[in-house]
Amino acid sequence: MLSNIVQNHLDFIAFFVALLAERFFPLKSWYHPNTVLTAVFSAIGKRVYKPHEPKNYLYLAATLASTLVLSVILIIIVLLLEFAFYPELLAGLILYLCLESKAIEKKALRVAKLVKQNQKSTARELVKPLLAREVNKLSAPGIMKALIESLILRTARNYFTVIFIFLLLGPISALAYRLLTLIQHAWRADISPNSHFLKPLKILLFVIEFIPVRILALTIAASKASKQSMHYIKHYGRHFYQTNTGWILSVCSASMGVQLGGPAVYFGKRFNKMRIGTDRLPSPDDVPVIINRLNQARVFWLLVIISIEIVKLI
Repeated sequence: MLSNIVQNHLDFIAFFVALLAERFFPLKSWYHPNTVLTAVFSAIGKRVYKPHEPKNYLYLAATLASTLVLSVILIIIVLLLEFAFYPELLAGLILYLCLESKAIEKKALRVAKLVKQNQKSTARELVKPLLAREVNKLSAPGIMKALIESLILRTARNYFTVIFIFLLLGPISALAYRLLTLIQHAWRADISPNSHFLKPLKILLFVIEFIPVRILALTIAASKASKQSMHYIKHYGRHFYQTNTGWILSVCSASMGVQLGGPAVYFGKRFNKMRIGTDRLPSPDDVPVIINRLNQARVFWLLVIISIEIVKLI
C-alpha cells in the first residue's frame, strides 16, 4: 500500500524533497554547477559581443549564442530524462540545482551584520557578486538598498518563478529559464545594461516572468499594507524601467515602509532609475523583515500546492 502511494506520487515527493534540500542543504557557490556555467556563459559573451557593431548584429549574435548554448545543454538533459529509470528523481535534482534562495538569505544577513558594525568595505566586497552595478562608492544606506533589491529580485526569479514554471511546464522548461537568467547575469557583468546585445534576453525573460512575479507581488501585498501596495504599484510600478521589477519592488517598499530604487552606476555611467516610495532609506534591520515577508509568501504557496495534491488524492 505504502509503496504504491510512493510510486504514484513520486514526482510530488521529489519536488518536496528538492525544496527541503535547497532550504536546509544549499550548495556552496564555489562548487555549484551554476558557477561553472556562469564562467562559460561569460566567456561566450565576451567572444561574440562587439560593442561597435550595429544593433541588428547585436540582436542576432545574442539570440544565436544563447540559443546554441541552451540547445546543447537541454538536449543532453532531455536524453538523460528519457533513459533514466526514475525520471521523477532526476527532475527533482534539476529543480534543486535551479533553486536559489537560502544561500542569498545567508549572505544578505551577513552583509547586514557587517554594515551594522560599520565594516562597509567588507560589506561592499561581499555584495559585489550579487550585483551588476558598481558598489565601490556606495554608502551604508546605498549598500542596504542594493542588497535588499537584489534579495527580492533574485528570490522572485530564482525561486518563485522557477517553481511556477516547474509545476506548470516541467523540469526542462524550468531549467531553460534558469539557464537564461544565468546567461543574462554573466553577460551583464561585462556589458552595459542599455546595450542592444542584452535586449533579446530582456524581452524573453520579461514575458516569462510576467505572471509569476505579479502573483508573488500580490501575495506579499495581501499579507501587509495592501492599500499602500496597490497605490505604489499604480504610482511607481507601472512606470518603472521594467514593470515586472517595478511591481515587486513597489509592493516590498510599501510592505517595509522604506525607499527602494533610485539611480545606479554601471561601468562609470549613471542611470537615473525611478525612486520607489518617499519613506526612510533601508537599514540592516530591514533585511530580516523582507526575508520574513518572502518566507510568508513561500509558506502560503507551499500550503496551496500541498492542498491541491491532497485534493487529487481524494
